[in-house]
Amino acid sequence: MISKTEHCARRLLDHGFWAYYFGETTREMLMRKKPTEFHLFTNADLIQISKLFSEVVFRKECDEQAFLTRDENTVHFFISDFPMDRVVRIPGLLEVERQACIHAVNCCLFRIDGVFYDCKRKIFFDPLDAYTDIKNGTIGTVQTPQEAAARYPTIALKTARVRARTGFHVEKSLMEFLRKGPASFDYRNPSCSIINDFIALLLSQWVYEALILLDEFKILDQILPELSVLKKVNQDKDHHPEGNGFWHTLECVKFVKKPNRALMMAILLHDTGKAIALSDREKHKPFPNHSSKSGKIARGVLQRFDFSPGEVEEIQFLVRNHMILNAIDRLPEARLRKLFLSPYFPNLLELYRADLQSGYHSAESYYQASRSYREFLKKERMRREGVYA
Repeated sequence: MISKTEHCARRLLDHGFWAYYFGETTREMLMRKKPTEFHLFTNADLIQISKLFSEVVFRKECDEQAFLTRDENTVHFFISDFPMDRVVRIPGLLEVERQACIHAVNCCLFRIDGVFYDCKRKIFFDPLDAYTDIKNGTIGTVQTPQEAAARYPTIALKTARVRARTGFHVEKSLMEFLRKGPASFDYRNPSCSIINDFIALLLSQWVYEALILLDEFKILDQILPELSVLKKVNQDKDHHPEGNGFWHTLECVKFVKKPNRALMMAILLHDTGKAIALSDREKHKPFPNHSSKSGKIARGVLQRFDFSPGEVEEIQFLVRNHMILNAIDRLPEARLRKLFLSPYFPNLLELYRADLQSGYHSAESYYQASRSYREFLKKERMRREGVYA
């Protein structure tokens, strides 16, 4: 039985169009991973795609021409712009398709994205010998870094995203070019494409290394200046060996087991209020009310990143309450019940664990909160089943 995402390729083929996987999809297939992003290269145009897939979405300023979400995965449609009269047509159109793939791959940013998988014939097509780069774990551009940057102004962010996704090292020539800050693209008002790349980076396995790259490329302070300013916020080294608030936040992301959009943004924003609270220091309270101040900062950031009202509500809940479990044994029963009943509590618990594990903190309050939450859920289930009123 084929999945809903694979059904998209089958539907294109059944209606006489091409269907090739490429980019992240074929890269993960060759790395023996289960793809989570499906990039489909086809000669169907936007009108034909919209007729075949009623739930398809079109948006401006994004790399793909259209996309849809199925099985909690995203299918991205990339439409061939290869001039069909350039190659003599032969039965099956195989040569035309191959030439269209070569034309498309020469417009790609990274060589490791240059492998195609023919969904009809079940074979790979690798015109750039990109498998060698995938095998060696190398991120390099199809063109020279200078030419690639002219075509893709956000090349630094895209490089960090691929680093986060694959764990590959950046080729020396590309690394040196990006360290110099090519063309200093302005990330302060993020487009749809920038937001998508940044969020995808946050949900990837090597997010810590990718964030360090963004900082090294001098673009993190444009994308998220509210985080970068924490470099000026020194913390108590008895509890925060990582030093300032910036490095503490980056350490937190290392300990996330199952990342999601709300949790990762909450981690990046949970201590941003310390930069404001710094001037309000009190004895024994170095950053008074920084949680509530972080919550206010978070709202502005999330609106800039075009998060939905529901996501804003959840992330603000996480940021404002990230310290409350320190007092798990002192919270009134009504307050504790309200917390436990929140659908956001599992993410709050995960944020709290990551926050504790990033420094010299005892994890006992986390384990206590986990035990209390499990016991609460058990009692609630028994109450619903009529075991007790």
